[in-house]
Parts: sequence; structure tokens; C-alpha cells
Amino acid sequence: MFGATHDLVLTDAAEPGLAQFAGELEAEGYTVVSARAGDLGSESLMSALMADVAGELPLTLIHTAGLSPAQAAARPIMAVNLVATVKLLNAIEPLLSPGSVAVLIASIAGHMMPPIPDAMEIMADPLADDFMDRIMALVDALSVNAPAGAPGTSYSLSKQAVIGLVERRALTWGQRGARITSISPGMILTPMGRREIAETVGAAQLIDIAAAGRAGVATDIAFAARFLASDEASFITGCDLRVDGGGTAVVRSMGG
Repeated sequence: MFGATHDLVLTDAAEPGLAQFAGELEAEGYTVVSARAGDLGSESLMSALMADVAGELPLTLIHTAGLSPAQAAARPIMAVNLVATVKLLNAIEPLLSPGSVAVLIASIAGHMMPPIPDAMEIMADPLADDFMDRIMALVDALSVNAPAGAPGTSYSLSKQAVIGLVERRALTWGQRGARITSISPGMILTPMGRREIAETVGAAQLIDIAAAGRAGVATDIAFAARFLASDEASFITGCDLRVDGGGTAVVRSMGG
């Protein structure tokens, strides 16, 4: 969708799939500047990506990389969802110019867990040397009665932190003429979403209670991202958009 109006710099953890996708896009006439596979926590990958986008200004960042409770343990979830996100934002901020915009993917899980002051204090500095040990100790303490255990707690906290990142960085981005937002999807019928529905307690129920009466699909998120990145959203920054079919609203109205 973005390739219709933008040159594309792509990255993904799965090299074969990324190479195939990039090839299909190029065959259809889209401009793919680069398609680099790797871990976003890697400094070498980050440096290469920033070199790829340095001349493509203003830039639009759509950041979707993440791990869910059915995919990984608590520590890698936090490393990918929060630590790598902070590293990406830190790397891209020197390249910002007027008109640049970022859309990060958070989650309604970040809205379901009440803010925990101790967690917020720790997650304010995800690049601290002792960050992972401190946050994992807290995750373990909070996970005794969590439906998905430590992975679910880590996921909720990491996505809550992403929503907070957007708020805290809005002023700095605004001073550069740029905007930063996030989207919190509900249950979306992607491979990740289908695995959560099958394996994570409570995930399927979020579809059943959604006010929209259905699960989401990938284009629901893509259309929302396109709007947030467009000139029509030029007064929207520093905030999160729930694209969840009303699921969060229903849970809150029920006192959940």
C-alpha cells in the first residue's frame, strides 16, 4: 500500500520470505531501495538501514516488528518489542525532517493492564545496563496469576511502554516538524494473530466480544497506518489509535 507512493526500505527477521516479497514487489513495479534481513537489535543492521533511508527525506516509518506471548518467552518479547523499538527510534531521529512521520505498532494489551509505577520507572530507560534483569524480576512477580504467564505480562508491559514512548517523544519530533503515533490492534487474522487465538487464553474471547462483531484483518491496520501517515492526520501526534473493533471499550464497559 505504501509502495504506491513511497520508495521502500524493508526489513524482516525471515530472510527467504523477505527476499521473495521484495522480488514480487519489484516485479509489480514498486521501488524497493533495499530489503535487509536481520535482528533489529543488531547495530550493523540498524546502521545499514539508516544509510538506506538517509537520502529518502521526509521519511515514513512503519514499525511492525514484534513478538507475541505464543511466539516467545518473556525476555525476548521485551527485547524485541521495547528495546529494539527504542534503538530504532534513536537511530532514525537524527534523520528526521519536516513531514517525517512514524507509526509504531502497539497492542490493546497495553490498554488492558493498569499502569504500574515501578514498571513505568524501569521501562523509561530500556537501554540501561541492568534494564533486562530489573524488568524480568518485576515480570516474574506480576505473573503469578496472569493468564498467559510471564510472556503475557512481558507483552502487555512492552506494548504499554511503546504507547508511552510515542507520548514522550512527540515534542522532540514536533520540534523537527515530524510526527509520531502508534496503533493498538485487536485480534487480527494474520499468522501471529491466528496463533494467539489458538494458543493464548482469552485471545479468542476478544473476537467474540468485539463491538464490530468480527476479528480484524491486515488491511484494517494498513488503512489506519496510511491515514496516520497522511496529510489528513497532520494534527495527530503523540497518541495511540485503537483498531480493535471496539474490544477494549466493551471490556472496560463490563468492568474488566
